[in-house]
Amino acid sequence: MKKIKALLGVSFLVSSLAFTVMSCDETKETPAAKDVVDVALSDSRFSTLTKLLTDNGLISTLKGSGPFTVFAPTNDAFAKIDASKLSKDELVNILKSHVLSGKVMATDVKSGVANSLGSSIYLSKNSTGVFINGNSQVTTADVSASNGVIHIIDNVIVPPTKNLVEIAQSNADFTELVSLVLAADASVLTALASASNDGLTVFAPTNAAFNELYKTIPKATLLAPENKGLLTSVLLYHVVPGRVFSSDLPNVSGEVGTANSTAKIAFELGGGAKVKGKTSGNSNIVAANILATNGVIHVIDKVLLP
Repeated sequence: MKKIKALLGVSFLVSSLAFTVMSCDETKETPAAKDVVDVALSDSRFSTLTKLLTDNGLISTLKGSGPFTVFAPTNDAFAKIDASKLSKDELVNILKSHVLSGKVMATDVKSGVANSLGSSIYLSKNSTGVFINGNSQVTTADVSASNGVIHIIDNVIVPPTKNLVEIAQSNADFTELVSLVLAADASVLTALASASNDGLTVFAPTNAAFNELYKTIPKATLLAPENKGLLTSVLLYHVVPGRVFSSDLPNVSGEVGTANSTAKIAFELGGGAKVKGKTSGNSNIVAANILATNGVIHVIDKVLLP
């Protein structure tokens, strides 16, 4: 009988201790998660970002209740740009352009324009991931914070400062394109200079591409007054309504309408991105996603013909 009482006593003691431990665990408070600033501060990959945020007085904003979605460039991403050449206002706008109001998880991203705290940015989503302005890719998504979410990106988001015409005029490899645009119907230049809010996508042939075309269609022929309609038609065939980044191309099916009436172009992505003219065949996209204030430019190595 004494042994039974002893065993009962030990059992009761163990049960009491277990209850006490369980009670302590249940009442123990879970530490609050870090906010987006503290998450960045705790990761050495973001030391450049956090220093710039601190130096430009943006820390207090991101410590607010939010929620925020932050596209966070790594130190390696910042090393690709020369921040010393930027004015304070330009730098602040760049930093704010990495932040959206609201919490947007990667699965919720939809292709299209997004209003950041700075300039508008353009999101693209395809089977390989999420992209911003065609050039910045999310390499790690959905890093949780108490006041939002962080997506790590591989390139700094730099808002454009020039429109489509200004970019073409400042590039020595587009002198032929510019000369033809100026010689064409005024509607071409007007369309390129003042695109709608949805913007335009221009597939811009290089000087070499036009020089190759001139072997079969001399430049003088294109510039002849009686051929102004033909020239205008060819140039508008290189323009697609809306901003179509290279990261959007996998989502494009079949043909896409151009600014040249009902004429259409098609894309081929195997072995490198190509754009196909109806009678000219494939042209390689040799440089992509040159962002303008009113659209985007892709450089191509062959003139497209409808």
